Amino acid sequence: MLQLNNMLKNWRTVSISTGLSWLMKLLMIGLIPYDLYTGQYLFTVATVTAVGLSLVPSIVQRNYSITLPFELDLLITLSLFLHIFMGEGLDFYQKIVIWDKILHVYGGSVVALLAFITVYTLHYTRKLRLSIPLIGLFTVIFALAVGGLWEIGEFTVDTLFNKHTQDGLNDTMWDMIDDLAGGVIVAILGMVYVKATRPETRKRLTKPLGEVFGIGKRIDRIKKRLKRRRKNRGRGEQGDKSQ
Repeated sequence: MLQLNNMLKNWRTVSISTGLSWLMKLLMIGLIPYDLYTGQYLFTVATVTAVGLSLVPSIVQRNYSITLPFELDLLITLSLFLHIFMGEGLDFYQKIVIWDKILHVYGGSVVALLAFITVYTLHYTRKLRLSIPLIGLFTVIFALAVGGLWEIGEFTVDTLFNKHTQDGLNDTMWDMIDDLAGGVIVAILGMVYVKATRPETRKRLTKPLGEVFGIGKRIDRIKKRLKRRRKNRGRGEQGDKSQ
């Protein structure tokens, strides 16, 4: 929460991605009282867990002075937000038939991206020497492994709490295929990216919130106008007293 306080105090220097990430975190936190009130205790635990996981990139970045590339904080938080807040909270899983499939492709892509960055960093720092194709292969395998663990988690929840997060073998297999698709897409793009670009050409979403739509400048102009009015009032009052 210390980072949130600092962000509110220095909002002009906060990147768009960081602002969006924290907005989604706060929206998920806002679900917790409602879940408790309606007696959805299992979903409350899931929401708290999701919020905790979404804080991991910020904690790692602050405690270990690591700058995470590709806006991983935003991507991870968005994945959890789409699942918890929109999928479960707003019932998008029931309202939109392909919502689950979309999230599996996206979630698999985020996991694959995390895997690719981790392995490539080890490769770049020469702590692990792999060819680019092998890095791509590891990326796909890692995405499938995490997807498999997710399916095991859903099966466990259904068995222990009599839920219906899985709709049979076809649903599970298509989820795994979606995870595979996300992993393959990221692996291919990652390999092309590494071969075609230089480290200094990588761009980040660093545009400050204060510069979006000129909000910061408009606020500055309003402050100046208020100061002028106060000064003019002060001069007017002094003039009245002198008379």
